[in-house]
Amino acid sequence: MQHIVLEEPDVVIYDMDIFERHLVLFERKDGLPQIRVLKLPISVDMMQRVCSDVLPLPKGVCSITPGLNQDYSSSVLRLSISSPIMPEALLDCDLSSKEFAVLQQNEVVCSLIHKAKEKRLKTEISSEQDHDAPNVCRSQACDSTENEVLDLSEMYALEHVKVASHDMVEVPLTIVYSRDLKMEGKSPALLTGYGAYGESLDMKWCADSLSLLDRGWVLAFAHVRGGGELGKAWHDSGRLLKKLNSMHDFLACGEFLVKRGFCHRDFLTARGVSAGGLLVAASIHMQAALFLAVILKVPFLDIGNTMLDENLSLTVSEYEEWGNPENKETFNYIRSYTPYDNLKKAVQYPHMLTLSSFQDTRVGYWEAAKWTARIREYTSVNTNKLTLLKTDMNSGHFTESGRYLHIEDTAFEYAFLLKMVENSTHKIAD
Repeated sequence: MQHIVLEEPDVVIYDMDIFERHLVLFERKDGLPQIRVLKLPISVDMMQRVCSDVLPLPKGVCSITPGLNQDYSSSVLRLSISSPIMPEALLDCDLSSKEFAVLQQNEVVCSLIHKAKEKRLKTEISSEQDHDAPNVCRSQACDSTENEVLDLSEMYALEHVKVASHDMVEVPLTIVYSRDLKMEGKSPALLTGYGAYGESLDMKWCADSLSLLDRGWVLAFAHVRGGGELGKAWHDSGRLLKKLNSMHDFLACGEFLVKRGFCHRDFLTARGVSAGGLLVAASIHMQAALFLAVILKVPFLDIGNTMLDENLSLTVSEYEEWGNPENKETFNYIRSYTPYDNLKKAVQYPHMLTLSSFQDTRVGYWEAAKWTARIREYTSVNTNKLTLLKTDMNSGHFTESGRYLHIEDTAFEYAFLLKMVENSTHKIAD
């Protein structure tokens, strides 16, 4: 048995595949995915050279998912790649030659896609020898258009930036927007975050987002502490008695979008799911005026009471993430940020859409109901703020399956955001 240690402090290994002649490591470097291939067997004197053998992936890849890869004797790796501006593509990679073959890529029925293909085809005809054309990843084994990974970077921009948080720690922020958009600080923006359990924020392709991007929205993803983008230390610095770092990071990302002109100061919105709902809700307690509207989906809002009830299915197992409130220091710390207990009267909270599921066994539907009822009680005088609660009586923590249900749910959320921005625009104009 060989013991292999790859010491790179900025690299996180999140998955692996083992073949007879190759060891494949799926890694994140500075929060972005990469694939490292090591030839087997490995001798000590080869370690330095092997460690730098990273596969050349298409530019802008934000998500890599391994395939089944069950053939131990094979030298071909199957995987899928995507990004917020790259439809998911299924690839085969020859581990010996490092050559890629595109097996399939999701088609997007959109006039902009066809325009991009036509433009690219004209470019290739006029410059057949240019194999460095942007937005195209050609396999070294085949230069036909059927072996290219198509992305939409001709129409949409994808930026990765670092934002200084309250303690000057740099927080990764991913920003997506239409290239037709003029960065004059007039656009609406949707900021999404999660930051818990060491899980990385999903950066896969989502066709739904085109609806907002084509309307001039900026989409931003805050990779706050508590997540797994930068490894175990990143997770540890956003859990237990350091959880408030997650909220500070999220607010810093929101302020960055406004200050740098990515969005209008009155048009910043936010969205969080489950523990991400806790992140967003706790953040608005710290700086409610920063956000025009927020969407909280199956949100963890009453953590203070939930973590005291050991009869609930996940309470004890969650001690590792949030702490045991039987400890006085932990109890007081949780009370300092738990969204429900920190609601206050006479505070101008953002417009709010809270979505819960009656069959949810992870986050009780009553948390969203209590939250909404108290906000309405405390802000009854302020009739300008909309506070909505929608409870799905059939689904659980995850969206109910069905061909159109996901589309309907997304349309409802987007309609809320668009309406809030529209109403705010009219007020500014008046």
